[in-house]
Amino acid sequence: MEKQEILLESGTNEMELMAFRIGASRFGLNVAKILAIQRYDPALVTHIPLEHPAMMGMMLYRKRTIPLVDLAVSLKIGTEQDNERPIVMITEFNNATTGFRVDRVDRIYRLHWHDFTPIDSLLSSYGESIIGSVHMDDSEILVVDLERILADIYPEQVIEELTKETIEKSPGVSRENMRLFFAEDSRTIREAVVCSLKKIGFKNIQVFDNGQKAYDALASLQAQIKKDATAQVELPHLLLTDIEMPMMDGLTLCKKTKEELGLRQIPVIMFSSLINEQMKLKCQEVGASGYITKPEVNALIGILDKICQEATACHPAA
Repeated sequence: MEKQEILLESGTNEMELMAFRIGASRFGLNVAKILAIQRYDPALVTHIPLEHPAMMGMMLYRKRTIPLVDLAVSLKIGTEQDNERPIVMITEFNNATTGFRVDRVDRIYRLHWHDFTPIDSLLSSYGESIIGSVHMDDSEILVVDLERILADIYPEQVIEELTKETIEKSPGVSRENMRLFFAEDSRTIREAVVCSLKKIGFKNIQVFDNGQKAYDALASLQAQIKKDATAQVELPHLLLTDIEMPMMDGLTLCKKTKEELGLRQIPVIMFSSLINEQMKLKCQEVGASGYITKPEVNALIGILDKICQEATACHPAA
């Protein structure tokens, strides 16, 4: 099955979830990350010596080789013992194409991000590999964090290393005075990005683990300003957000921030694994100022420095 065009309207807080099974458990994955679904063919796989047990080897896909990961091993669960026709889901995110072997796929659900219940990694038997759940057809579907799973296999690819040019900020850039709001549901990515930003001088960063919390914080600040125009309320200079998040996605967060709260002056930057040509158009439709693909943190900081320089020019530090 090849990927079809995504027809969801931008900023409606909707998404499509592919439900699949490993053993007796149901899991889900954002359809936007799936390129294709095909039968697992051992003849297409070249086994190579790797340290990580979930890596099955390299699989031939469209005349090129891609990594193949056994999702059951990553999640530490059993598979269907009598399953002679397992499935491979070919995914594309973070500028990488990867195959994930599962037992079988069920169906696609169209739903809203607020239907998701975030899961505390401390309470989940799967650790940080599950970011949330949704109840459909009288059963629970656990939403898999593929970024976290690949981070376990390739830890060096979570966020790229900072370059010398990035570390040495441009003249006129005052990173320490920049106020950032950052919405990201993946704890792994969230901590890595914040660590990189603080390392080079960004100190004032307020983090949120979903878009709804970021929106509520902005709405609270806006309400204070409307109540008392003389109140010393500091809005963020910039909103940095992932796209796919429980409760409220980044596209909806951007759209509602600008249209419902009227905070059009706050630049919104999308930092997501899903940036492709179609997603760029969606970002533009909701008024985003820019978009960067994970894990390109150096390009992200380049945009932050430019906005920081503009903010400093408009509101120089006392």
